[in-house]
Amino acid sequence: MIVCSCNIVTRKDIEQVIIEFLDQDEWQLITPGKVFQAVSARGKCCGCFPGVIDIIVETTERYHSLMNSPAPKVVDLLARIADQRVRMENAKRRVASKRPSPQLT
Repeated sequence: MIVCSCNIVTRKDIEQVIIEFLDQDEWQLITPGKVFQAVSARGKCCGCFPGVIDIIVETTERYHSLMNSPAPKVVDLLARIADQRVRMENAKRRVASKRPSPQLT
């Protein structure tokens, strides 16, 4: 399934990159920017970033479940990922609030 239509990046591409990152360091914080850099793309409209964060969370949970990682560490990691999503949503709202409203005539 295509997740980013701007760069034609699929869910499978994203999951593969996440697993490669987790194999290198299972406790690192993976962000959409890091994923896109790994697939030689960059966020254009960034509308897919919330979905990418969801894929990061799902893939990370699945990875740690298979590795029998200690639950407290996994919860901390997922909380850090959730914080990234909140910060991204807040930034998106700030940008939207600064855009001029269309003039109604």
